[in-house]
Amino acid sequence: MRRLITLFAVVGLCLAALLPAPALAQTGNTWQVFYFNNPNWQGSPVYFQYAGSVNFNWGSDLSPGPGVPSQQWSARLTSTVFFYAGIYRFQVQADDDFALYIDNILYSDTRGAGMPGKLFTIDIPLTQGNHYIDIEYRQYTGPAYLFVNWTFAKDGNPQPPQPQPPAPPAGNQPFPAPPSLATDFCDYTACAQQRIHQQNCFRTNGAWNAPNIGSIQMEPQIVRWERCTPDQVQSIQLYTNQPAQTAKCSKTQAGWFPT
Repeated sequence: MRRLITLFAVVGLCLAALLPAPALAQTGNTWQVFYFNNPNWQGSPVYFQYAGSVNFNWGSDLSPGPGVPSQQWSARLTSTVFFYAGIYRFQVQADDDFALYIDNILYSDTRGAGMPGKLFTIDIPLTQGNHYIDIEYRQYTGPAYLFVNWTFAKDGNPQPPQPQPPAPPAGNQPFPAPPSLATDFCDYTACAQQRIHQQNCFRTNGAWNAPNIGSIQMEPQIVRWERCTPDQVQSIQLYTNQPAQTAKCSKTQAGWFPT
């Protein structure tokens, strides 16, 4: 009998080890960090690294990596994390600016608010499953740091809000979304109408030279949604009330973003 009890205990421990661990803290997740050589996340990243947590102190007016200036730069940090259903308390502290997105929903944004170094606490309802976290960070001058953590706050099975289209920059009026927009890499009508990043609608067609999700995630968000030739660069009007500017066609064939 003692051997049988021991056997059941061992089996139970093995099964428990196979279950996904809840995200009680962000340490241990794999983060992709993309660095841009400008403060506006424009163009392609010039430096990339993996990180096990969002716990960065880049110092004062120091470059975080090759190709990144010591001042006036930005970064995008992304990770897909498993959560059990409930309310999670996120804490974010950054110098200078940050924006926190979960599943493309904006929950906190200090960009342009002039609040470097302030600790923000945000309670966010999450359903059980994987959730995509995107943190936009910007450094102007002086100290550069970014710390993000979360803890489980309350049980529940909430329904998170639906994504809302981000407001266009002041003075920029976007072109109306087309009634339908399909390319060789899936239907982009929903992304165009909600004005969310094209990665949310991308599906590869399996061709040997087709883009992958990683290359799409590195693109800036499409501004003008219309069918175009991938990687084509030309002068085009991106906003209805602005002059033409140099833009590039997304690898998704679904529209243009500024270069």
